[in-house]
Amino acid sequence: MIPPWESDSRAVGHVIEVGPSHVTVQIDREAPHGTAFNQARVNHFPRLNGFVILPAEAGSILAMVTWIGVTDDLVSLRSRPDHVGLPTPKRILRAMPLGVIRTARGQDGQVVRRLDRGLLGFPTVGDPVRLPEASEAEVVVPRVSEPDALLLGTAPLAGDASVMVSGKRLFGRHVAVLGNTGSGKSCTVAQLIRGAAAATDSHVGTLRAIVLDLNGEYQHAFDGLDPSIAIKRFSVVSSPEATGVTQLRVPFWLWNYREWAAFCGASGKSQAPVLRQALHLLRSSDTQSFPRGTVRIVAGRRSVRAHKVSEDKESRKQVFEVLAAVKDACESLAVESPGQLSAVPALQALLDRTLKTRLNPPGGDYRFKFDVIPLAMSEEAALIDAMDAALAELRVPMGEGDTSSVDTPITFDARNLVDLTGVIAAGMQGDAQSWIAPMQDRLAVAMNDARLTSVCGFHKDENLATWLTSMLGESGKSQITVLDLSLVPATAQHVLASVVGRVVLEAHERYRRAAGTDAAPVILVVEEAHSLMRRRGEFGVDEAGVDMAELCRETFERVAREGRKFGVSLVISSQRPSELSETVLSQCNSFLVHRIVNGRDQEAVRRMVPDSVGALLSELPSLPSQAALLIGAAAEVPVLLRVGDLALEYRPNSADPAYETAWTLGMPWDVDTLVSAWLATPIPVEEHDGDEPKSDWDLDGYEPPDYELDPDDPPF
Repeated sequence: MIPPWESDSRAVGHVIEVGPSHVTVQIDREAPHGTAFNQARVNHFPRLNGFVILPAEAGSILAMVTWIGVTDDLVSLRSRPDHVGLPTPKRILRAMPLGVIRTARGQDGQVVRRLDRGLLGFPTVGDPVRLPEASEAEVVVPRVSEPDALLLGTAPLAGDASVMVSGKRLFGRHVAVLGNTGSGKSCTVAQLIRGAAAATDSHVGTLRAIVLDLNGEYQHAFDGLDPSIAIKRFSVVSSPEATGVTQLRVPFWLWNYREWAAFCGASGKSQAPVLRQALHLLRSSDTQSFPRGTVRIVAGRRSVRAHKVSEDKESRKQVFEVLAAVKDACESLAVESPGQLSAVPALQALLDRTLKTRLNPPGGDYRFKFDVIPLAMSEEAALIDAMDAALAELRVPMGEGDTSSVDTPITFDARNLVDLTGVIAAGMQGDAQSWIAPMQDRLAVAMNDARLTSVCGFHKDENLATWLTSMLGESGKSQITVLDLSLVPATAQHVLASVVGRVVLEAHERYRRAAGTDAAPVILVVEEAHSLMRRRGEFGVDEAGVDMAELCRETFERVAREGRKFGVSLVISSQRPSELSETVLSQCNSFLVHRIVNGRDQEAVRRMVPDSVGALLSELPSLPSQAALLIGAAAEVPVLLRVGDLALEYRPNSADPAYETAWTLGMPWDVDTLVSAWLATPIPVEEHDGDEPKSDWDLDGYEPPDYELDPDDPPF
């Protein structure tokens, strides 16, 4: 039975057409043309995304207005027989039914209304249509009373009711904040994290969030929060005067093989196997720090062993060139530790005697004869014994075999990777040295880039535990971590973001296995997500760093697919949803969509939401700043909301350029300050300490697979 309708000041029309996804309503001529004052409140009608009520047997149907227009049919405005009315077009609207409003009484006797999504019975033609009461319009607004409820803003079309969403529903299934530049998405992201902080119990609660800030916008976005929540800011610090900012650290030893291969551009058949062996050897032997030159001694031992089976004159000549480099290394080691070494100077003297007879002319500057005299067996044995003694003196004992994976984050000094790849290539078949040389050059350039080594270089007091603590906080304590990647070299930005995302996910996955319980969840915010997780096929064929960009996309696709199970929630922010990975977008269950003008971007968002909601996105180009549509798991029905105000001092540094101020009042352009900061030397990495424990590996105990080099495989 259709429930009785209250008197008719709220009636606005009647149904003239019913379809499976929409209802067409003819608006009465007496209905308001903009604003109605009913129920002691202002009702805006007719209005897109506004609401109307339709009759139903089990209650009232709430429908959202999706289209308003007029027809060519004319109706007379005559209200009395003695009046002459002028014809006017019919006003009509289309509304999308959202669900049935059911009414019940709570334990305190108060009337409680709720919205049940879906319909079993539709209204019919001729049924009346009315404006909703205040309590009926507010059923579409999420207003959860759970302890983890977050205040997002207000709903202007529902009486400015507060929009309160469940933190579990919002962050539990990943969130996408989308919108053009200037639409307010950065402030929305800041409000989300600040809202989570406000919902965190300062005594027993734990909030953990990491913000990958590609434009340096969030340095002060989280100031003023509860003092129990630690705020850590990391950046490529250019000077010690930078206050409140710590040196960003994503050390080389934290990278896995795939990340190293992408960074080095290692070719699959020649360079990649050598790189993999070198990483395996460094990790499995726990080579944290040893004097520069030690690797060259190991290289010499391997070359002497290769000399036994070498019949090629050019190869024998290369052996002696390696031994000449070992002699120079011994000389440097003796200078670094005067009077403390005896076996190293002895090796230097033996090499000097061995090499002199093979120089051209004898005693020259290491220019060897082409037909160099091979080493006698006695010379080979003497050299190997002397090198063993020198390595023992340098605390490089015999290897213990394979103790870890090539990807295990065991600390090592990546500067040794340059020499070690050459050592491994020297023992391979074919002309491996020349094919490995380009990769070694790229590694050498990276190891000498002060901007990169300040972020990734070796620190002897740093390990996996200290790094995880700095990123995710101490046990039981809340922390928001802001990683400013804006000044990271473009050649490494994708890799560093990939490393952070991968390690955070793996840490939570492994914690569950090791501890038998879940770790405290972490919110991983990615600003300018379209730069780090582009969809497949968006990379130009000549674009530099394609491998690293693909690697980054794959990492965050894995986080999107698997992160929820282990407590890693993604919050992605982007102004180009059409360029985002479809896999990442498909895993987002809640969307906060700001103004989007580009048709391609609108279409990308439309594909990600249910078909019944797609019509609502037509309003996106006209949304003002700070307004957004909340769609998905966090809200039962789509809600147009005005995101809460954020104090000026907490807003991300993403405001529009102040052209008017510059034109009328003037603004500074201090080139000296700019150049001083730009050319400042980054904080240097720690150098090798000769007193530290040395490596426990030796290449004699390491037998790499016998890789065959493909002569058709280019070095790049």
